[in-house]
Amino acid sequence: MMRKMWVVFTILALWACNAQRADEGRANEAAATSEPTPAPENTVAAANVVAAESDDRSQFTSIDPVQCRLIEENVEEGGWWRRLCEGLAGYKLELSESDLRQDIVITSADGRRSELGLSDIVANGAFNSLGTTAEWRGADPASPQALIVRLDVASDPEGKNPDVSNLVVVRLKPPACIVAVVPPGSGQNEAARTIADGKLPACLKT
Repeated sequence: MMRKMWVVFTILALWACNAQRADEGRANEAAATSEPTPAPENTVAAANVVAAESDDRSQFTSIDPVQCRLIEENVEEGGWWRRLCEGLAGYKLELSESDLRQDIVITSADGRRSELGLSDIVANGAFNSLGTTAEWRGADPASPQALIVRLDVASDPEGKNPDVSNLVVVRLKPPACIVAVVPPGSGQNEAARTIADGKLPACLKT
């Protein structure tokens, strides 16, 4: 009797072990074929560039201060600096910051300089900061007609509310000037490019 019970016990144990292995195999197969959960989009990084995708009329250069040549700097009395960034087709972009407000001076290939006045025209005197990418637009890559940059403008002096992230469209033909400011919203990049590719509006004034 004891021998028969031992045989039955052994058979039941083997059956349970095989069933467990089958369940583990099905679980592993399901894990291998399931779709991975996408990582959340880094919205902060996305807001800091002009656009993630573009057509063949766009070319990009960096206006990240870290990657541009330091011309002048004063770390005292609130601090200010000027940096020179290489553009396209002989253009150079001179960035400046003073009292937490930034601006660009565009120098064409023949040396003509144009100060854009971002703080006055776009930010109305509020604290502001540029994005790190400049987008050059034109049918001929060797002769861009317009520039698009991002300017984040403080919505309140204490920084309690998010900045307003505008796209600024600039006419490059000297004297270079701001011709449009595209507010944040759906289709912002496309709207800025449509302006840059068409007949450019008159220069905006303060």
